[in-house]
Amino acid sequence: MNPPTHHQHDMTTKRPIRTAIARSLPASTPQAATPTLVQPLPVRMLHSAAATILQRGQERDTSQDGQAQERSMAATVAAFNSIEGTALTERQGWAFMQTLKLVRAANTARNGRYNPDDYLDGAAYAALGAEAAAGGAGKA
Repeated sequence: MNPPTHHQHDMTTKRPIRTAIARSLPASTPQAATPTLVQPLPVRMLHSAAATILQRGQERDTSQDGQAQERSMAATVAAFNSIEGTALTERQGWAFMQTLKLVRAANTARNGRYNPDDYLDGAAYAALGAEAAAGGAGKA
């Protein structure tokens, strides 16, 4: 097969092949590299917490409007209240989970270790608790 000449055409775009090849090649003048901004750990942690909420919602829960969301706490506190005869709210359920993560983080730190999951989940529980509190106050 003969190499294409500048008169032959690319069948998908109807352009001369030479033009198509030239457009696919990098520019001859080097461009300055854009420095990559590394986000501080708290920002990365909050982004990870948000992604975790969305991922777990897709895995486990679906709201009535079909949106995959984290919606397990209302059912959890209802079951707990039924078993224990208590009256925890959804917001208190999230606060309980935050407390669990704080205690785990403290125990881990006392042992000279660090488990990012304690902080990631704690941040996610704080956000979910805020949503429950706003909903309870008619602000959601």
